[in-house]
Amino acid sequence: MKITGITAEYNPLHNGHIYHMEESRRITGCDALVVAMSGDFVQRGEPAMLDKWTRAGLALENGADLVIEIPVLFCLGNASQYAGASVRLLEAAGCDHISFGSECGDAALVDQVAHVIKNYRSEMDAEIATLTRAGTSYPAARSTVYRSIRMRGTEKYSVDDELAILSSPNDILAVEYALAMRSAEPVVIRRTGAGYNEGMTHENEFQSASGIREMHRDGLDITPYVPVDTFDAILKSRAAEMSQWWDIIRYAVLSRSAKEIEDCPSGGDGLGNLLKKELLRAESADAFIKAVKSKKYTYTRISRLCMQVVLGITRRRYPHSGPMYIRVLGFNETGRRILAELREKEADHICPLPVITNINRESDKLGTSALSLLELDTHAADIYNVISGRDAAACSDHRMRPRMPERQNSAKPLP
Repeated sequence: MKITGITAEYNPLHNGHIYHMEESRRITGCDALVVAMSGDFVQRGEPAMLDKWTRAGLALENGADLVIEIPVLFCLGNASQYAGASVRLLEAAGCDHISFGSECGDAALVDQVAHVIKNYRSEMDAEIATLTRAGTSYPAARSTVYRSIRMRGTEKYSVDDELAILSSPNDILAVEYALAMRSAEPVVIRRTGAGYNEGMTHENEFQSASGIREMHRDGLDITPYVPVDTFDAILKSRAAEMSQWWDIIRYAVLSRSAKEIEDCPSGGDGLGNLLKKELLRAESADAFIKAVKSKKYTYTRISRLCMQVVLGITRRRYPHSGPMYIRVLGFNETGRRILAELREKEADHICPLPVITNINRESDKLGTSALSLLELDTHAADIYNVISGRDAAACSDHRMRPRMPERQNSAKPLP
């Protein structure tokens, strides 16, 4: 089969996501669409609005054929770690193309920026580290260093065009996808409607996921911007909000030493002491993150750090550089065919990563390191279920089976 991959969070799945899936199919002419999706925690450093099983089911109902989970370690990592993990999974699943949204919509421009970063990565990393130690935020340092390096050459695009890529959320990820790809071909689809971090805009049917979440919190009508089944799922669920996590964030920060917090992937630079200092002054999770945020520390970095502290994610405990298995969250009949082909490759010892559809029966195929990564995923799901008010026993990853759209209630406890 000709397979196209997509990296997504679907937090929640909306009309723009459906457009992306449809355009990906049209442009590539693929037979199947595989989605590598964030689990219960997303790259912004927040709990997902809906649990991963529900979001996988929505993806299958609206265009996906197979949904696989990006391990939480990489969902709560930086853009490079997140993109690298998703590309590794999609290529292991046999994707010929990987499609992603972009503010610029210019594949050649994205490739140019990726080319510069790849050729000068060591030099850039060293100079960025020097600037961040002096108090410059990572995004600002990267732009400064990129401009300095880029001015040495004569390329097709202007430096300002390229720097615009490094300041746009989807374009930043697009560059990271391009850097991570080894066998798949990139497909760039121009983002339409509201930007990634924009609130509600009345002019377009495509609202951003953050705008839709904000509208829902404010009691506004989101039905014009999401499919019916997304709206129904939100009504039936207790949509997770960062505000629900304030008490557990306080408990986690208080329970860990500054040194332990520093050892989290988003820690360092004195953040351990700063978190403990600001914790008792703040009255909410948002106020706490904003109090710690500065020119040097971005909001997203602090938000990710909070979730890493809650989940006990440290560099020492989880030194993994990439995913070690393909964890299946859902599939339709076409997805079943992809899985059958992957199983055949597994039997012949030519599948890049083992496939997991039932963690109770198949975890024994994993080595110690891979098993620790899987246990972190199930641990994260348990905490998500408890804090978001779901039945922790019935909704445990050990009792959930992959979603299948032909059976509306397929994610039921295993017997």
